[in-house]
Amino acid sequence: MKKKKIENIAIKLFESILVIGYILFEELIWNVFAKPIFQYFKSLAILSSLKNIFLGMNRYFLLTVFITILTITEAMGFFSGYCFMNGYLFTGIAVYALKIPIAAFTFWLFDLTKDTLMSFHWLKTAYSYILGMIEKFVNSPLHVYIKIKIMALRSKTKQLVLQYFGEEGFIANIKAHYSFFKPFVAKFKLLK
Repeated sequence: MKKKKIENIAIKLFESILVIGYILFEELIWNVFAKPIFQYFKSLAILSSLKNIFLGMNRYFLLTVFITILTITEAMGFFSGYCFMNGYLFTGIAVYALKIPIAAFTFWLFDLTKDTLMSFHWLKTAYSYILGMIEKFVNSPLHVYIKIKIMALRSKTKQLVLQYFGEEGFIANIKAHYSFFKPFVAKFKLLK
């Protein structure tokens, strides 16, 4: 009985870590960095010339290009994690920072050629399975609970920032204080 209870606690702890990691990834990495880069990639003029190349590619060659880029992107993610775990923090950050534009390009390529790539039954099945797992994960009670708590914490943090630093933010508040105290500091220097 005691062993079963410890296993349940360990499973719940592992699930909680996964959920928090996913939420942090979604909120920080995806929304702050990757999504804007992805949107920027979509607007680049150079990609419009690449569009025709990718859309005209043989489907097997396109699949090879896509899987190669995706594999490189994922390998960079694993290498970044390896660097973090071995204490090479700056190398891990640099590798992950390099991964983000490559991942954004991969998203762009997938978005552009989705119809062709989905003509491979095994890829369409894998894609549907992954989307189903993500949907199941995002709608799990634990994810919903933790997301609500994180959003409440975020809202309270924003309220505190607004309360103490105003609409302009921290830097504007510091500049205002500096402007206010600058004449007094100048007078103090003259007194010396």
